[in-house]
Amino acid sequence: MRTWVHVAASAIISALLHPFFGWIGAIMIMAGGVLIDIDHYFSYIMRYKKWNIQECYRFYSRQVDAVDFSENEGILLIFHTIEFLSLAIFLSFYFTAALAFLAGLSIHSVLDLIYLWRVPKKFVANHSAIIWLILNSKNKRV
Repeated sequence: MRTWVHVAASAIISALLHPFFGWIGAIMIMAGGVLIDIDHYFSYIMRYKKWNIQECYRFYSRQVDAVDFSENEGILLIFHTIEFLSLAIFLSFYFTAALAFLAGLSIHSVLDLIYLWRVPKKFVANHSAIIWLILNSKNKRV
């Protein structure tokens, strides 16, 4: 999914929830809604041993444009996993900032799921770190 979609959706949610969370909460919503995509960069570094963030952005943009995700099937995007979501939910019971982050993370995840359902019509990345570790330990790729 394009970054601008996550930015726009997170900005709308931030504006709507600003009266309840204040500026810190609005920033946390944006972080949860946009900055969690930094895991794409981490994955790119691990796979290609390249640190150029612009090259990484172009790489993923080309895949979206071509609707070809075959090169990334089964990758682990750590901030897109059920384990990370579970941690965010747990922390949201104790910290208001974590609740705001969870709001952004939730809208990000819903948008990603809609995109995956409509465009590639399948999960590209592995949405569980535990399952990813199990699958890759069998393949000796860890």
